[in-house]
Amino acid sequence: MDLGDDQLLELKDAIVNAFRPVENLFHICSHLSVDEGGETARLCSEIGLELARSFRVKLDAALERLTAETRRS
Repeated sequence: MDLGDDQLLELKDAIVNAFRPVENLFHICSHLSVDEGGETARLCSEIGLELARSFRVKLDAALERLTAETRRS
């Protein structure tokens, strides 16, 4: 697979943009009061935001590996 830096950046942007609505849902949940959404919504928000952060870290690592492999080819 021969991808240039621009193509890898476009790939990352496409993946992040596809995931953004899910991440935004967790952000919305984090702003709910206990009276509005309950404790469960707040806890789900914390879990979701941590999963989103982890996803972004793993995405960056995967794309860095792909970039390194592409440059070696």
